[in-house]
Amino acid sequence: MLFLAVVSWFLNRRDTPTKPNIFYYGIIRETAILGLFFTRCKIKKVNTNLEPKKRYLLICNHQSNFDAIIAFKCLKEYPIICVTKPENLSIPVAGKWMRYAGFIPIERDDIKQAAEAISTASKFIKDDKSSICIYPEGKRNFEDGLLDFHAGSFKIAYRSKCPLVISSVKNSKAIKDRFPFRRTKVRYSILKVLEYEEYKDKSTTEIANYARELILEELSR
Repeated sequence: MLFLAVVSWFLNRRDTPTKPNIFYYGIIRETAILGLFFTRCKIKKVNTNLEPKKRYLLICNHQSNFDAIIAFKCLKEYPIICVTKPENLSIPVAGKWMRYAGFIPIERDDIKQAAEAISTASKFIKDDKSSICIYPEGKRNFEDGLLDFHAGSFKIAYRSKCPLVISSVKNSKAIKDRFPFRRTKVRYSILKVLEYEEYKDKSTTEIANYARELILEELSR
């Protein structure tokens, strides 16, 4: 943490890298996974084997701030850059590291900025720089079930013609309440991998609804 804090003094918050940086990403990922270890979280992985040489759009439900870290741990072999709310890139110390790693801010209420974010994410995949993770609910859901999905999130897959990975996380919202005295069991599952040929003729709304139903079915088990 001291290393992160010292180095962050030399990082310009206003810089916007045009591609992921494996050094900054690796530090962010390993630090986050180490932090997850101390929460005593036990993760059960289901169907998490993906082809290592491919780039993906990963979508998932969003229950807590630990969701991305859980994905980093379960899919450690695959560099995953997150599309995130701009406020996260203003977090002291961590925000600068996330920006330099290549995390992509998206302001959903700003149509122009959101389009630019989707374009950047698509380019990362097409240029074989990294896979992309986005949460179609748009924010954390503290209740049971799912919020409505933003269909625009799926444009990244259409533009990059990449496989679409539909995943789910269960019980991650319990981590903060059970830490540090009780262990939390979390289940992370890949429910479906759709190749471009399987979804190219569907609208973003249709594929968003399909993904949402798959995740709802998993969460109800």
